[in-house]
Amino acid sequence: MENQRQKWVNLVLLSVAVLVAAVLFVGLSKIAAVYNLESSVKQIDMIIRFGSIALGAALGFGLYLNDQSNAFLNEVVLEMSRVTWPTQKETINATIWVVLFVIIVGAVLGAFDSFCAWLMRMVL
Repeated sequence: MENQRQKWVNLVLLSVAVLVAAVLFVGLSKIAAVYNLESSVKQIDMIIRFGSIALGAALGFGLYLNDQSNAFLNEVVLEMSRVTWPTQKETINATIWVVLFVIIVGAVLGAFDSFCAWLMRMVL
C-alpha cells in the first residue's frame, strides 16, 4: 500500500512541476512581449522555454527530496483513501438537481430583472 501511495505522491509532484513550468512560461512570455525583449535577445523564446522547464523541474525535484512535503502528501493520499465517495447514481442525481436548481433560479432572477427593467421604463 505504501508503494501505491508513493506513486500518487510522485504524480502530484510531477503535476505541480508541470503547472509551475507552464505558468512561468506564460508569465515570462508576456514579460518578454511587454518589454520587447525579442528585439534585444535573439533566442529569447528558447531561453524562456528551457528556463521554465528547468525551474519547474528544480521545484519538483526539490519537493521530491523534501521529507516534509513527502510526508504531507502521503498523509493527504491516506486521507483521500478513507473518503466515502458517492456512487455513480448518486452523482448523476445530484448533478440533475443542481442543473434544475440553476435553471429555476436563473428564470426567477431573469423575471425579476425584466420586471425591474419594465418598472424603470415606466417611471422614467
